[in-house]
Amino acid sequence: MTDRPTVLLCDDSRALRMLTARQLADCGFEVVGEAGNGLEAVAQYRRLRPQLVLLDLVMPECDGRQALRDILAHDPAARVVILSSLGAENDIAECLRLGAKSYLQKPIDPAAMARVLHDASA
Repeated sequence: MTDRPTVLLCDDSRALRMLTARQLADCGFEVVGEAGNGLEAVAQYRRLRPQLVLLDLVMPECDGRQALRDILAHDPAARVVILSSLGAENDIAECLRLGAKSYLQKPIDPAAMARVLHDASA
């Protein structure tokens, strides 16, 4: 058992997941699972019950918005932080209305990520 906050990392880019996992570890988080699409994200959340979810919006099979809805329907207390590309302001606002705790803009700034995730896990 770890005392570091656990994170489920969801993004369709394997390279981004690898980079972000290293950054998360450097910031004191433990990546307990990864997902490459929204369906995997929901399944992994149900199986792993991480303290935080870092969720990309644009993914195949089921986008991040729908995955957010499904995760929160399963667990209304889930702490989800959205990953977004530039130009997705309307999507970000919708996700915050749906219950996401915060968002991070891509490319991810490691210091901002640490701050946002520590706030979301508090």
